[in-house]
Amino acid sequence: MEGAAVETDAQKAVAVVRDYYRAIASHDYDRAYASWGSSGPPGQTRAKFIQGFADTASVNATTGTPSRIEGAAGSRYIEVPIAITSTAKSGTVQRFVGSYTLRRSVVDGASPQDRVWHLDHASIHQTHESGT
Repeated sequence: MEGAAVETDAQKAVAVVRDYYRAIASHDYDRAYASWGSSGPPGQTRAKFIQGFADTASVNATTGTPSRIEGAAGSRYIEVPIAITSTAKSGTVQRFVGSYTLRRSVVDGASPQDRVWHLDHASIHQTHESGT
């Protein structure tokens, strides 16, 4: 890919992460779940995914600069750093940092859904900066 095309492609991946958190913030969990592609988040049913946000009052996420796009076995991957502040209904604030790896297929015959960026896996951990 040429420079401008790579930058635009990376921006599309970052937009997926931002939209994921906008969906969570607006309690649109079906849209958030769909950000994970056709199979959803690893190891989670739709019901389990939605239940995971039952105590969440609000969430705010800030993305960092994405990694270079990497290729492997007919797919493209990109890592997007994230910092998350989540407030529970009780008022407890939790902070998390980490990254999402997004994937899109580039093989002939891939479905249109697989050809666009979607969340593939997350590496996120809670920081010790929490409060009420």
